[in-house]
Amino acid sequence: MSRKTATQPSTTLQSIRDHAFTLFGRHGYEGVSIGEIADHAKLSKGALYWHFPGKEALYLDCLTRLHAIFNEHIFDRMRACNEPVTRILTLFNGLATMLADPRVRTGVAGYWLTPMRSASPRLDEAQRAFESNSRAVIVETLRDGVAQGHFDYQDDLEEMASAIMALVEAIILPLRHQEHHEVNALLSVLARTLFRAYAKSSDLVERARQI
Repeated sequence: MSRKTATQPSTTLQSIRDHAFTLFGRHGYEGVSIGEIADHAKLSKGALYWHFPGKEALYLDCLTRLHAIFNEHIFDRMRACNEPVTRILTLFNGLATMLADPRVRTGVAGYWLTPMRSASPRLDEAQRAFESNSRAVIVETLRDGVAQGHFDYQDDLEEMASAIMALVEAIILPLRHQEHHEVNALLSVLARTLFRAYAKSSDLVERARQI
């Protein structure tokens, strides 16, 4: 009888996570069964349950992974930047790099599908926390831009933060498989539009062309 190597458990776990992440991203929580994930990972359901107690725990692992990818490309980079104009440009540049990330190229729209039945409180809490933290980064960025005299949002700041969050989702969800230069051109137009509407200096509009 052949002996299992020490690397097999970790390899199996990664295979489960990778296949589940792709399937949930395409079909959503309710559109995927544990059996289908096990089949794609070439495992028995029992072997999968050895690593995860159920579908909710596996989905939560995948959702956390998706949030980490967003943070890696966009929000962590924004948090690390002190200058608000650069922070806004970092958001658009981060979207461009995320669209090119092979981990999300097969699609992630399934994570925004609304379940027909009530979702798990744990899953709801994880998604709400991510959205709240992400929106807080955007609000802080816009407020710093106003405080430093770069932008004038008047009464639109809170609504603009929500609009930017919606824009992030609207760009990421379809994943149209456009070429990198096409994605950059689209994001540059959106950034320049935002800057033309609210920037207090025409020089800032030109900075948006850096995307």
